[in-house]
Amino acid sequence: MKIKQHHLFIKYKKYFRFLFFCVVGITAFLIDWAIFNLFYKLTEFFILSLIFGWCISMIFNFSVNRNITFSARGYLIKKQLSKWIIIYLIAFLTRIIIGRLVLFILGGGVLNANIAYFAGVLISIPIAFFGSLLWVFKKRN
Repeated sequence: MKIKQHHLFIKYKKYFRFLFFCVVGITAFLIDWAIFNLFYKLTEFFILSLIFGWCISMIFNFSVNRNITFSARGYLIKKQLSKWIIIYLIAFLTRIIIGRLVLFILGGGVLNANIAYFAGVLISIPIAFFGSLLWVFKKRN
């Protein structure tokens, strides 16, 4: 009976971790999106607005996922941070390429910039998620 309860606890702990990862991601996304729109409205520089929003939201994302979601404080931050930067740069470059492609097809304007923004985000999410889960914050035995 205790073994069955233990497996059930582990199963729910994994679901909770995934749910929390999603909440952190949504929060980081909202921070990113708000800053992107603010700077795009002020400057109309698409890539600069993407970079600024992304940088601020990623500081939040890394800190919360490292310290709370994956409870990975016991590992060297240098190793985690370098892996995390690689994964998120790949995801971000993919996001820029897709975003610029969509913006090129649709043309300028705030609405089209937001459509391009969302297209890039949708393509980059799987890269960031699986990279974090399977490489950056993976527990070592």
